[in-house]
Amino acid sequence: MRAPWRALGLVALAGCSVGEGSGDVRGPMHIAVCSISTGLFDLRPTFFGGDFHDGSLIIRVAQGGETAEFSDEFVWRVNDTAYVASHLNERIPVGPAGVAPVQATFRPNASCGRINISRYAPTVALEAMTGYVIFSSIYRGDPNADATLRLTEVTQFSIQLRDPRVVRDTNPSRDPSGPAIREPPVLADSVAELEGWFRFYFVRGRPAQRFQ
Repeated sequence: MRAPWRALGLVALAGCSVGEGSGDVRGPMHIAVCSISTGLFDLRPTFFGGDFHDGSLIIRVAQGGETAEFSDEFVWRVNDTAYVASHLNERIPVGPAGVAPVQATFRPNASCGRINISRYAPTVALEAMTGYVIFSSIYRGDPNADATLRLTEVTQFSIQLRDPRVVRDTNPSRDPSGPAIREPPVLADSVAELEGWFRFYFVRGRPAQRFQ
């Protein structure tokens, strides 16, 4: 199996430190299980990276240079870069796998920390349910191409996200009824509406972070 190329997000091809890029991700976010409720969550991303393999591209937009486990991160999956390249500057649907050509997941690992939501996926993960993304350029897998062909640029995206899992309130300090209730009450859905843009150049080399 061919090993995937990985990228470090750089705003220029030389003279930049690892993890630099440009972009903006913001919008209302409500996650009851970790007491986040804000009309304007601002990711302020400082790390941009990509993982290309067999025509697909995984993009990571994150805050800070920490490992993924300790960073708020926005992960995009482009299943077919050839399809996107043929639809540049058009609205491309974002949603669940098998429904939309692009998927997106926001993981508030820094903002929420480790939350025991389920046995196999303990942390909050907001998955894109609907929305769109507009690419003006996308990397197609040649790390030796000139700069214009190594640029991935999203000029605009707007998506609605939700954690599809049912989350119950297991904090006893918020349960006024005590042990009389057999099951803890269900918390409100974890949701967000995020929009923004980002751009970075693919640079051949080993990434600073491990992709998840």
